[in-house]
Amino acid sequence: MSLKHLGPGSQLPPLQPGKLRLYSMVFCPFAQRSRLVLAAKNIPYEVVNIKLKVKPEWYLGINPSGMVPCLQFDDGRAIPESLIVSEYLDNAYPENKLKPSDPYINAVHSVMIDSFGKVITPFYKFLFGDQSAGEDLLKSLEYYEKKFENNYLGGDKPAFVDYMVWPWIERLEFLKQKKNLDLNETRFPKLLAYIERMKQVPAVKETILSVEVYDKFFKSYSGDEPDYDCGINA
Repeated sequence: MSLKHLGPGSQLPPLQPGKLRLYSMVFCPFAQRSRLVLAAKNIPYEVVNIKLKVKPEWYLGINPSGMVPCLQFDDGRAIPESLIVSEYLDNAYPENKLKPSDPYINAVHSVMIDSFGKVITPFYKFLFGDQSAGEDLLKSLEYYEKKFENNYLGGDKPAFVDYMVWPWIERLEFLKQKKNLDLNETRFPKLLAYIERMKQVPAVKETILSVEVYDKFFKSYSGDEPDYDCGINA
């Protein structure tokens, strides 16, 4: 199946018996959450990429919100929302569990995921030109700088919490190089070391994009139809 993003006038690809389908968009960090979990747990699946600004007519029949990710089963049932999809996958495929079995540690990780909204809001403000949001973004990241008691937020190996926050942390390098975000080693030694470690994680290697590809996409984003496909096989 082609990975090219589908828009109006496209045909809905037929579902394959016994195979999960993830509706995604290459540059969407929310969809990347679920792709990371699928990769980390080695779950077979197929991807159908969606042009989010100009969606296929049939997609709203699958997910009325029109957003990605959305996980669909071979019988047509579907689950939307990145956290819900990702939690479902970790529960439904218990091999290589990503969430901790200890209820307290799981709760601590859930707080870190929930608190990440304080990063996401200034992240997008800064990304789309509000320079004053840069310091707010850095201050929100200080919370996570203090959470590194081990190599990863989840402990001595990547856990569910790492995969839920990584998509935006991955894009910090783009903000640093292309938008002059002052993400420096003096202020964020642990976070920057974490980024380098995460780049070596197999699931991250499957989904990561270069600064140059992000730059090309975001330069096209202000138009009517962004260059969604510039991230395929990049």
